[in-house]
Parts: sequence; structure tokens; C-alpha cells
Amino acid sequence: MDQVNLSEANLSNAEMENVSCLETTATNANFTLANLQGAKFLGSNLSGSNLDSANLRKSIFLEANLSKCNLNEADLSNSDFSRADMSHSTIVESNLSRGRFNGANFESVDFTDSRLSMAVFFEANFKNANLNRAQVKGAKLAGGTFENTSLPRADITGADLTDAKFLNSNLSRAKLNGAILRRTDLKGSDLSEADLSIADLTGASLTDVKLIGANMERIKLNQAKLPGAKLCGAKMNKAKLAQVDLSKADLSGANLTGADLTESNLQDCDLSRANLTEAILQKANLKSAFLIGANLQKTDLTEVNLEGANIAGVKLCKANCQKANMKNVDLQRSDLEHADFTQADLTGSNLTGTKLGDAHFKNANLTGADLSLADTTDTDFSDAKGYNS
Repeated sequence: MDQVNLSEANLSNAEMENVSCLETTATNANFTLANLQGAKFLGSNLSGSNLDSANLRKSIFLEANLSKCNLNEADLSNSDFSRADMSHSTIVESNLSRGRFNGANFESVDFTDSRLSMAVFFEANFKNANLNRAQVKGAKLAGGTFENTSLPRADITGADLTDAKFLNSNLSRAKLNGAILRRTDLKGSDLSEADLSIADLTGASLTDVKLIGANMERIKLNQAKLPGAKLCGAKMNKAKLAQVDLSKADLSGANLTGADLTESNLQDCDLSRANLTEAILQKANLKSAFLIGANLQKTDLTEVNLEGANIAGVKLCKANCQKANMKNVDLQRSDLEHADFTQADLTGSNLTGTKLGDAHFKNANLTGADLSLADTTDTDFSDAKGYNS
């Protein structure tokens, strides 16, 4: 049946198992409920056809044209549609699991409630596609394009999205736990309340991304870029955030307990009411950051840059602030008991009304610092510069 013309043919309920239709024209044909299992339509044109509820298991549609087709409730499992054009089609409640769709064009396709689990979509185009509530568990989507794509509540657990582009996409409440998003571009996307626990976003770009209320426990974000990101209320305990750019990000109320932020850039970041208990911020840049009401108990702030930061009312009990740059920092009414400020620079800082019981300021620079009304019970100021008892 190679190179035959089946345009507008009525093949509803047809038995076409293992049929070969190479370079066939079947535009606007009716294949509803047809059995096309194992069929070969390589390089064929089926644009505008109706394949609703068709059996396409193990079929091969390499480089075929299926644009503007209906494939609702169809079974495409274990099939091969690599480099096929399926743009502007509807594939609602269909089964694409374990299929191969490398380089396929899914622009503006509706995948609502479809199953794409364990399928392969290397460098596929999902621009403007709708994957609302789609099951994409364990799928391989590396290098894919998802510009303006809708994926709310999609299950993308454990999927491989390395080097994918999700520009301005909607991933709110999506399940991405354990997913691989290395070097993925998520600029301007919405991941509010998404589950990104244990996901790997090493080197990813998340500029101006919304992650409000997202679950990011134990996430890997090393060397990622998140300037201007909205992370208020995000759960990021024990997250790996070393050398991450979080400048001007909103982390108010975020849970960063035990997170590793070594050498990260948090300049002008909003960390008000954030929980940073036992977090690691060695050599991090928090210049002009806003930390009012934050919890920094037992936090490692060794050699951190907090110059000009507002951390009034914070809890710094038992924090390690050795060699920290805290010039002109507002620490008034803060709890600094048992904290270590050895060799720290607190020039011009406001320490009025602070609790300094058993804190250590050995060899610290307190020139111009205001310690009025501070509780200095058992405080160690030995060899501190600018301190007048």
C-alpha cells in the first residue's frame, strides 16, 4: 500500500495491523477505533485525520505529518513517532508511555490527562502545548522546548529534563520530585507549590521564576541562577545551594534549615522571617540583605559579607560569624548569645538592646559600633578594637 491515496477515506474500525503505508497520503481520513498496531506510515501525510480511540501500539510514524489530528483516547504506547509533525493536534487521555518521539513537533498540542511515562522525547518541541494533569513520570525530555507550555499539576517525577527550555511556562503544583533539570532554562516560569524535592537543578537558570510555597527539600541548585526569583514560603531545608545567584530574590518566610549556601550571592535578598537554622553561608554575599525576624541560630556565617544588611530582631544564638564583614549592620534587639564574632568587622554597627551573653568578640573591630543597652554578661571582648567597657 505504499504511496497510496487514502484522503478522506472512512477507515473507522478497520483492521490494519502491521500494514505498510510508506509515503501514503491520508489527509482528513477517519481512523476512529481502527486497529493500526504495528503499522508503518513512514513519511506519510495524515494531517487533519481522526484517530480517536485508535490502536497505534508499536506502530511507526517516522517523519509523518499528523498535524491537526484527533488522537483522543488513542493508544500510542511503544510506538515510534520520531521527527513527526503532530502540531495543533488533540491527544487527550491518550497513552504514549514508552514510545519514542525524538525531535517530534508537539506545538500547541493538548495532552490533558494523557500518559507519557517512560517515553523518550529528546529535543521535542512542546511550545504552547497543554500538559495539564499529564503523567510524565520517568520520561526523557532532555533538550526539549517548553516555551509558554502549560503543565499545572503534571506528574513529571524522575523525568530527565537536562538542557530543556521552559521559558514562561506554567508548572504550578507540578510533581518534579527527583527530576533531573541540569542546565534547564526556566526563566519567567511559575512553579508555585510545585514539588521539587530531591530534584537536580545544577546550573539551571531560574531568573524571575515563581517558587512560592514550593517544596524544595534536599534540592540540588549548585551554581544555579535565581536573581529576582520569588521563593517566599518555600521549603528548602537541606537544599544544596552553593554558588547560587539569589540576588534580589524573595525568600521571606522560607525554610532553609540546614541548607548549604556556601559562596552564594544573596545581595539585596529578602530573607525576612526565613529559617536558616544550622544553614551554611560561608563566604556568602548578603550585602544589603533584609533579614528582619530571621532565625540564624547555629548558622555558619564564616567570612560572610553582611555589610549594610538589616538583621534587626534576628536570632543568632550560637552562630559562627568569624571573620564576617558586618559593617554598618543593624542588629538592634537581636539575640546574639553564645555567638562567635572572632575577627569580625562590626564597624559602625547598631547593637543597641542586643543580647550578647557569652558571645565572643575576640580581635573583632567594633569601631563606631553602638552597644548601648546591650546585655554583655560574660561577653568576651578581649583584644577587640574600638570597644570601651
